[in-house]
Amino acid sequence: MKQGVLAGRTDGLRSAERRRLDQLCHRRHPADAVADRLTLQRLAEEARRLEQPLTLVVDGRGLCRLLWIGDLETSGRLLERLSGPARRQGSGLRLLTCAGNARQPQLRPGPQEGIVGLDLDPLLWLRFPCQPGAGGQWNAALLQPTPASEQAWGVQHQGDLVDLCALDPAGLPAPEMPEGASRRRGPPSSDQPPSPAPARGREGVLLLVRSGGDPGVERRRIAELEGLVRSAGAEPLGLVAQRSGGGAAATLWGEGKLREAALEARRLGASLVVTDRELTPVQARNLERLLDLPVSDRSELILDIFAQRAASAAGRLQVELAQLRYRLPRLSGRGLSLSRQGGGIGTRGPGETQLEKDRRAIARRIERLQRDVRALGEHRARLRQGRRGERRMALVGYTNAGKSSLLNALTGAAAGEGVLAENRLFATLDPTTRRVSLGVSAATAATSGGDRALLVTDTVGFIEDLPPPLVEAFRSTLEEALDADALLLVVDLSDPAWPEQLQSVHRLLDQLGAALPRLVIGNQIDRCHAGELERAGALVPGMVFISATARLGLRHLCELLSRWPAPDAGGEDSPVPASEG
Repeated sequence: MKQGVLAGRTDGLRSAERRRLDQLCHRRHPADAVADRLTLQRLAEEARRLEQPLTLVVDGRGLCRLLWIGDLETSGRLLERLSGPARRQGSGLRLLTCAGNARQPQLRPGPQEGIVGLDLDPLLWLRFPCQPGAGGQWNAALLQPTPASEQAWGVQHQGDLVDLCALDPAGLPAPEMPEGASRRRGPPSSDQPPSPAPARGREGVLLLVRSGGDPGVERRRIAELEGLVRSAGAEPLGLVAQRSGGGAAATLWGEGKLREAALEARRLGASLVVTDRELTPVQARNLERLLDLPVSDRSELILDIFAQRAASAAGRLQVELAQLRYRLPRLSGRGLSLSRQGGGIGTRGPGETQLEKDRRAIARRIERLQRDVRALGEHRARLRQGRRGERRMALVGYTNAGKSSLLNALTGAAAGEGVLAENRLFATLDPTTRRVSLGVSAATAATSGGDRALLVTDTVGFIEDLPPPLVEAFRSTLEEALDADALLLVVDLSDPAWPEQLQSVHRLLDQLGAALPRLVIGNQIDRCHAGELERAGALVPGMVFISATARLGLRHLCELLSRWPAPDAGGEDSPVPASEG
């Protein structure tokens, strides 16, 4: 019964060559030895005839599961061939590779081959040239995975092929594993403690970043990226950083650093790599090819978070439009494999590929979504038209700054009854408008010329370098803020990066053309020291200090909002005088 299959560079094989290779797949190897010597000699003859490396994948029972022709380039194609129940696959895979010749034996795998070998999770890897050397000595090397080292594979034994074939695999030393990692991940480095395995049901992520600027800014940027990963439901397991200025334009990171990232991902058990820089479609494909893992950039990560948070039909509509706009230039398909040929002059040839059909279908979907988003914008404009007679203010600010918590505190909503407020990034996507009673008496309002109530709208949070597809798709949502009478900018004073976050919010509002009075509200005063309050007051004169969760400073804020902004306030920032703030 045939056990293994042929795969790899099989195009152009003659019938006789294919028949001989099939016969090699029939041969069984002893369970108490590394390999059958006669089978390896025949494998070497075929490698010499084809002038191609040949690799046998043998399971613990000695059955050949796969014969791969050519270099091991990507693990996905090999793992597809090895798919099936564990009983059929067997355990303790062995890789037997014939590569190179007597003068130039390739006893060590190349960088990409080493990564693919780790993904196959073998117990050992026997490598030997296609012919013996002078004096009949047939050099060979028996390797085992060592992901913690730069080489990824360490030589356990080196000598004559006949001697190595007779070794018992059960007698080989097993590498020590960090707790929670699979056997192939290898031991941790001596100066780095083992990282915890991802929690059950959570995807493990390796962060790939470029550094070189201010260390404090870089730390905050990495911390924000880790927060985004956790908000997406994954777990950041490790970090690989390269100083800016290195690397090629095609990948942004150097080849050596990418090799280090590939090994680190396998050591930690990460199944996804997330970069801190936006990638072009070509760069993303190059990184996935070199890392042999799925790669997402920061923009795609934010889009995924928005897709998870979208609860309403309007939110899902806008998120789908943003995702399709992002993915359309990154779409890849089968090329000519699903092409349609026509008949007649001018229609022959490859025809229309499946990739072209997919792109056209996505373009039609984008066009329809754009019409729906325009209709949504018109609907929201009519709703805003009905509120023209009342004062309206919009809560804006960096994500997770406490905008929803402040709206719940102003409306007096009980726990679980107000707007969703959670300690995670982008917890709120859809704009929510509530009537807020300012709690001032009619006499006080008449004396100060203010109001007793107003409408406050909670909007989606901002973030540094918000992806352009999201800004365009959520324009109707952001217009809720632009159509208000004034903007309330909420900042989290317990975050050391709040000044930079405030600048990012100001920049994005300026890009959207928001020429409205702006009042900066410093939140979380119960979680920061007094020195930070003095620093905030000096950096932003007129900042109002509150704590939405502890309900501190809300009465003063309501009194201030009853008379702010002044009727003659222009489009510039309208800070509150220090005597009033």
